[in-house]
Amino acid sequence: MKNNGKQAKSSSFLVSKGALGLLAAGLALALWRKAVLMAALCLFFLLLGIVCRVWCDRATRGLRLHMECPRTRLFPGQETTISYEVTNDKLLPLVWMELSQNGPERDCLIPDDAFERYQVPYEDRERPVPFLRQSFSYIGSFQTVRIDSHWKAERRGLYVIDRLVARSGDGFGLAQNEHTMPSKELPMIAVYPRPVDVDLSMFLRPRWDANVGNRGWMEDNTVLRGNREYQPGDNWKHINWRMAAREQGTPINLYETIQPGAVRFILDGESFCGFEEELEDVLEILAALVTGLTAAGLNVSLALPESVHFPAMTLRTDGGGAEALLLHIAGYECLCAREPDTQDVIYLPSAFPMDAASRTRVNYLLTRNGGVLPKRLMVRIPEGKCTVLCLENTEAAHRVGLPAVSLQSLKKGGGAG
Repeated sequence: MKNNGKQAKSSSFLVSKGALGLLAAGLALALWRKAVLMAALCLFFLLLGIVCRVWCDRATRGLRLHMECPRTRLFPGQETTISYEVTNDKLLPLVWMELSQNGPERDCLIPDDAFERYQVPYEDRERPVPFLRQSFSYIGSFQTVRIDSHWKAERRGLYVIDRLVARSGDGFGLAQNEHTMPSKELPMIAVYPRPVDVDLSMFLRPRWDANVGNRGWMEDNTVLRGNREYQPGDNWKHINWRMAAREQGTPINLYETIQPGAVRFILDGESFCGFEEELEDVLEILAALVTGLTAAGLNVSLALPESVHFPAMTLRTDGGGAEALLLHIAGYECLCAREPDTQDVIYLPSAFPMDAASRTRVNYLLTRNGGVLPKRLMVRIPEGKCTVLCLENTEAAHRVGLPAVSLQSLKKGGGAG
């Protein structure tokens, strides 16, 4: 296997090319001046540096890494296992090895005691993240070591493992090499918001017909699926009177059931900047609504503004599951910033996707304050097509002609707000 290792920045200066060049120059000067002791010292350190560099270069050759996580979607309180497999596919044994990876940014997952937390001072990242590492004392020739680590989900978040590095080197610890596993082969673990019970009745209630079937489904009287004999309790409006007049019994028309217009949720995420606990509550309600309505058979779409990890986008279930929507809810983080001196929150307007407001769907805007609505979005939503779901000040939305509901009232057992 091709070695993709590189000399680590924590290697000693003694094994650097500059130091070896100085030692070689010192050796030549000492021999010219016939300084035997100085020449011996320069020769010793020169040979030591060369041996360490060669040993280090060979150490990570033939090294193969593999990581797998069979369970990558969790709720808080659940556990998963990440398995690591290190194969030393060469004759030269590894006297020592260190396995490290970037840790979760928001501590959404907590590893077991096998990992040590440390900070990389030279890591070039806009948002500093902790790193985790574990050490091995010896890996023999053509030996495979497998490690199973247990992780517990603590809170909502997205753990993108973008770097898994194996470090090894010479037995003196003077030189290190890195072997990195490709990021595309690393798992991404999502911790969904904590499950809560919500009331779905207002979303399942049809908006254009009073005759509703189960879970918000209704009959399309233009598509006849067949007929059967009348049974007690059937709607008399569905009797086929033409067949009845021909003395063909009392048949009941069976119509095709259709789904009412899909619902769309729009998250005004930046309105919650500086209110982390309130944002978590709202995302828990949003995740429960998406899951519940999808299970009820409705098509659900979700418009999310630009955030730390994702661009502005609209996601749809389209008759499938809600996994993609829950994944992006788990990874949502506001783009707000803080003044370095005062620590005041700098509020930014939510950057919504272009299709956030749809003319063919019922829109539900989730925002913090019903009196402070995103103007650039509201002008694009047709009149009568938006309901405001907010934590406070529902009266202000009512005053401008928008139906408004307290988000807390959607929780079963929650207040009216």
